[in-house]
Amino acid sequence: MDAQLTFKKYLDFSQFPRNWRVCRAAVDWQGSPLLLVDEGKPPYPSGDASTEARIRWFNTLPRARHLVYWDGTSQTTLTLDKSAGIGSFQVQRFGEGWLLGGGRGGRTDVCDNKGRLQRTLDLGDSGNDVQTTSDGHIWVSYSDEEVFGGGVGQHGVVCFDSAGRAIFKYSEFADQNQLPRIDDCYAMNVVNAEEVWLSYYSDFPLVSIKNFQLNRAWKNFGCMNPAFAILGETVISQKCYTRVEGKSQLLRRSISASAQTEPAHAIDEKGVVIDGLFTAIAKGPNFYVLTDTALYELQRNR
Repeated sequence: MDAQLTFKKYLDFSQFPRNWRVCRAAVDWQGSPLLLVDEGKPPYPSGDASTEARIRWFNTLPRARHLVYWDGTSQTTLTLDKSAGIGSFQVQRFGEGWLLGGGRGGRTDVCDNKGRLQRTLDLGDSGNDVQTTSDGHIWVSYSDEEVFGGGVGQHGVVCFDSAGRAIFKYSEFADQNQLPRIDDCYAMNVVNAEEVWLSYYSDFPLVSIKNFQLNRAWKNFGCMNPAFAILGETVISQKCYTRVEGKSQLLRRSISASAQTEPAHAIDEKGVVIDGLFTAIAKGPNFYVLTDTALYELQRNR
């Protein structure tokens, strides 16, 4: 029998205006979710739409973009400066303000706590994920497009300081520790300023890094995409490639000597299965799933 993981509804999207759509979600270093919300962007093209129609949609900027975030139980909505963040799809806390990255050309915007653009950084093109730490480090994982493209992303994962200078390059680290290099980093979990975990293509190891040194590594641990959480000796992840099957699935895995893996159903507090497609986001032990209608948080005490 498959395991059951209980989730609590964190936010119902019906509270948003009708022309608002969540376009990206992340988790901050406090373990709370961050939501980028587009206002006024047309609906995504239908399944039989042409490639040209999809490209036009991606290139159509929203009327405005908002950031929804939490400090404790207090929910805040911040409207971002139109000169910053509209073309970005990554968001993280950064100092007293925000980091908005992932746009083509490597532009990453640094904004103050009012959402106003202060400066830009170049962290490389085709970043899969961006996660920051409370001490100002910026960890970026890259897709195969950038890994084989010759830019800074050729290292697979890079840690930058607050000024955008690379201070850790995974390709060099992998060579030093006899680990496979990254072709495409599928999932990254920056637990805190000292600890980072990685899962990547093509060998799919699970690698634990502490203070830029190898802590532990599991060879051929298995594919996890786009996120996983670390709960002691247990890893909770979204199963790879389930979106093409029309139904997202979760896995619960042990990193102890037994190394057991079992499928897991996501259920809400009433015991109803959270069905269909969803997307996982995680940081440290904090794990959320995002559906078209709501955001759910994993209840770790169950």
